[in-house]
Amino acid sequence: MVSLLVAPVVMAAAVSIERRLGPSAAGWVVALPVSFAVAVMAVTLDAGTGTASTMALSAATHVPAQVVFGIVFAAVLIRRGLALGVMAGALAFVGCSIVLAGMPGALVVVSAIPVLALAPRLMTHGRPRLGSPRRSSTTVLTCAAASLIVGAAVVTSRLAGPEAAGAVLAFPTMSAMLAVAVVTRDGPLAGAHALTGLVRSLPCYLAFGLVVILAAPSIGLAAIALGLLACAAAALATWRGVPVVAQPALAQ
Repeated sequence: MVSLLVAPVVMAAAVSIERRLGPSAAGWVVALPVSFAVAVMAVTLDAGTGTASTMALSAATHVPAQVVFGIVFAAVLIRRGLALGVMAGALAFVGCSIVLAGMPGALVVVSAIPVLALAPRLMTHGRPRLGSPRRSSTTVLTCAAASLIVGAAVVTSRLAGPEAAGAVLAFPTMSAMLAVAVVTRDGPLAGAHALTGLVRSLPCYLAFGLVVILAAPSIGLAAIALGLLACAAAALATWRGVPVVAQPALAQ
């Protein structure tokens, strides 16, 4: 039950940050591996550390697919609109995942590091504009969907195994929903900025996953805390590159 409540809190925090700092900052926040961490904890308690570690490896091997999702979604969104952007991003994620599925997991995870270093150069640049106020109903629906992500990962782990659960968890559903909501209200460029935040946040996701993969089999739940520390270190580095809305100068 706790795991289903944490995810919408993260989404609500992202919505609040969007109102103050813009869509890139919100995209960065919503892509942080909070739901990932909660799902790992839930699966550890439900099925043991071995299953949780396997799920974390599966999720981490999808980081390159997450990057491709963000790049393709943003590019098509700007040129062809929201509907085609969502479809192209989803197809790019699935296609990349299929291609990488035949490669050793460790190799895919290591290859994600240079991908994450280069990907921000392909995203939207410049400072975003501060959007108009969001309707409360949109925020509620977005937060409710966040709970479904964690729940789906736990149920999938029970029914189809940890590898499938990792794939479900890795699909950037929350980031996609945030981008759709931002586009609907403020236009394609704002949505592209939200996806820029996603791409810049993924090193935090990978850092958490790597620590859990390596440490969970030996130290159990403590690996989650260690992974969050690694995530925090990556966050300090990546936040500096997130384009935020320029704050108005104070009146003299």
